[in-house]
Amino acid sequence: MSEFKKLYQAPLPAIIALLIVYVWQGLGHTVMYLMEHKWFPNSVTTVAIFGGFVGAAMVWIGRNKSENAATLLGFCGGSLIWLTWIEFNFVYTADQLGVQEAMWGAKPTLPEYRVMLSSIGVLMASLMYFFYNKDTRCNLFMWLHRNLHLNPGERSSVQQRNICAIVALETIYVTWFCYIWLLLCYNPEILGTDHWFTFASMVFFAIWAAYLIQRLWWFQRMAPALRYAIPTAIIAYNINEILEKWGKMDEIWVQPQKYAMEISLALVALVVVVVLAILSPARRIAVNKPSPDAQT
Repeated sequence: MSEFKKLYQAPLPAIIALLIVYVWQGLGHTVMYLMEHKWFPNSVTTVAIFGGFVGAAMVWIGRNKSENAATLLGFCGGSLIWLTWIEFNFVYTADQLGVQEAMWGAKPTLPEYRVMLSSIGVLMASLMYFFYNKDTRCNLFMWLHRNLHLNPGERSSVQQRNICAIVALETIYVTWFCYIWLLLCYNPEILGTDHWFTFASMVFFAIWAAYLIQRLWWFQRMAPALRYAIPTAIIAYNINEILEKWGKMDEIWVQPQKYAMEISLALVALVVVVVLAILSPARRIAVNKPSPDAQT
């Protein structure tokens, strides 16, 4: 086993972490579609409420686990909370208000996402807490603090941080922020899919994702790699979202009958990389390379 764990050298942690987060972005759409149209068409709200409690329980369980376990539980719990309590809340609200889908771009924008735009005020207001938080490790927030000459205070020690809860909230807020950004771009009353800012956004996401990936590439441990991969992969996935809106890519995730093979392969890949993440060593295992003299 120790020999196996020595394989976890850069860039393997980065690759595993990116695959986990990136593949889940698509499979999350598939799960939501199946819940709504196949698995629980008449009781999806009840199931979503229960699913949110499961996600919250995962975050609670992870509060005092090891760094690897806490990070994985935080990502899984946060993703489940977003999928159930948050997204299906917008589905329920859109249904109650009779909101109709709108043709923003080459594919329709579903009613729940039109309703989601109304949450922009809550998003920005609640983000103030994280921006003012002295214990933030968000690179963007720390960059803003430095360049705006803001001093939120002395940080607490790492041991005092609840890694699982932080990862869960990071997952929720990065997903939420990116959804709002894209919806503002898509809405023809604000910008529109053909607006120059939408094109610029795709270029910006591509450059930003490439910058984050090259930094992530050298991570040696799984837990920090996964935490860094959450914003990295979500930002990269925005490129897919925009291309689908332009009709340049087919959204396979909500067409399980047509793309059953592709979705199944993605699911298998997700399971494999999650298992690899679980088996990863908590600490970096150095590989002792023989010196040139020893080879003579």
